Amino acid sequence: MLEKFTKRKLKGAKLIEYTDENFIQDLRRELQSARKKFPSSDAVLAALTEEVGELAKAHMEEWNRVIKEAVQVAAMAIRVAVEGDATLIGV
Repeated sequence: MLEKFTKRKLKGAKLIEYTDENFIQDLRRELQSARKKFPSSDAVLAALTEEVGELAKAHMEEWNRVIKEAVQVAAMAIRVAVEGDATLIGV
């Protein structure tokens, strides 16, 4: 039962299959949005840590938020890997 639940996403009132490809599409949109909203690489490591905490909380409390939080974690992990964290340069 849990395996089926984690592979589905509620869209409107209808459950749809949620695949790796869907996740990657959502990730690309989230990454673009995050860079537009927060163009600076200041504190991206702190933001990643916050998102991981939100994912853990969603996993324990609100399954409907798990996919959204996982996408945000992945987007911030990409930013850390690609852009680095400007507040930690030279530390």
